[in-house]
Amino acid sequence: MKLYEFEGADLLEKYQILVPKRQVITSPKDDISISLPSVLKAQVLSGDRKKAGGILFAEKKSDFDKALKGLFGKTISGEKVEKVLIEEKVKGIAEYYISFSFSGLERSPVLALSSKGGSGISDAFIYPIDMLVGLEPFFVRQTLSRSGFPSKDINSLSIIILNLWKLFTEEKTVLAEINPLLKTADGAFFACDAKIDYGKRRAVEAMNGDIAIIASGGGASLINIDALLLAGGRPANYAEYSGNPKAEFVEKITKEVLMKPGIKACWVVGGTASFTDIYETMKGFTEGLKKVSPKPNFPFVIRRDGPRTKEAQKLLADFAKTEGFNFFIYGSETPMVETAKIVVQLAYYKNNKKQELNK
Repeated sequence: MKLYEFEGADLLEKYQILVPKRQVITSPKDDISISLPSVLKAQVLSGDRKKAGGILFAEKKSDFDKALKGLFGKTISGEKVEKVLIEEKVKGIAEYYISFSFSGLERSPVLALSSKGGSGISDAFIYPIDMLVGLEPFFVRQTLSRSGFPSKDINSLSIIILNLWKLFTEEKTVLAEINPLLKTADGAFFACDAKIDYGKRRAVEAMNGDIAIIASGGGASLINIDALLLAGGRPANYAEYSGNPKAEFVEKITKEVLMKPGIKACWVVGGTASFTDIYETMKGFTEGLKKVSPKPNFPFVIRRDGPRTKEAQKLLADFAKTEGFNFFIYGSETPMVETAKIVVQLAYYKNNKKQELNK
C-alpha cells in the first residue's frame, strides 16, 4: 500500500522531520490558507508527476487559480486528480536524496544517499544495514561522508536519517524516501516530497516445518532461520516484527503462527534491541498465547534482550507458572544460534514435560 504525498508528509512530521506548511484541498472552491508563492501538487500514486504536469508553481494569484483548475481537470497515468496538496514554496540552495528500502539481493534494508536529489534521480550510493547491529550514528556519518555530502551538513543530516530509519522500522514500511530534501540558506532542511510504501509485506509466511518462529528484525529473522536449519530444525513459518510494535501487533502474529497444526516447539527470538520495548512485545506474545486453541503443550524457547528485559522475563516466568506453559527463557548471555540448537533438542529429542525455567 502506497501513501499519497500528503499522508507521507504527515508521517514525516510525526517523526520530527521538517516539511513545508501545507494544505490538502478537494475542490478549486476550497478556502486556501497557504500564502504565495506556493507549489501545487496533484495527489496521485504514480511517479514523476512533474513531467506529467502534476506539479506546478505559482508566484501570483492569477497563476495559482489557473494551475488549480488545470490540476483538478487532469488524469495522470490513468488516475484522476481528486486532491491537490498546496505547499508554501521553500527556497533552497541544495537538494539531497535519502531513502530506506528492502533489498532482495542484500537480504536486508539498505540506505540510499545522493548529494544531488530532485527530479530524475538515477544514481545513489547504496549501503546495506546489518540488522544485528541496527543503524548506528557513526555508520550514518560515515556513509554521508563517503557519498560526497558537505561536511558542515553531516550532523544535521544524520539526525534526519536516523529519524527516517525510525519511521521505516516502526511503521513497517518497505520504502521511506525523501526527494528532494531541500536545504535553505539558513541551514534548515525540509522534506519537499515523501514516498512511503508499505508494499505487500506479510508478518507471517507459512513454511512446511514444525518449529514455529516469532522473530524480531527482518535481517536477523532470516539469519535465525538459517541457524535453525543448520541445527537440524524444520521452520514452520517465517514471522517477524520490526521496530517497536504495540502489544496488539505481536498478539496477532502469535495467534496466527501457533494456530498451525503439528507444531512441536516455538522459538521466540531476537537480538539485543536498542529501542524495542521487550516488555510490550512479550505482553503481546502472552496475550496471543491465551487465545490459541487448543492450548499448546509443546516447549517455548524465548531469547530476547533490550529495554525492559527484566520486566519482560518476570512477566514470562509468572505467566508460565500461572497458565501452565513450558518456557525456556534466555537473554543476551546466550547467543541466538545456541538457542536454535536448544529448541531443536526440545522439539525432537526431549519430552515435553514441564522443566525448570532458565533465566
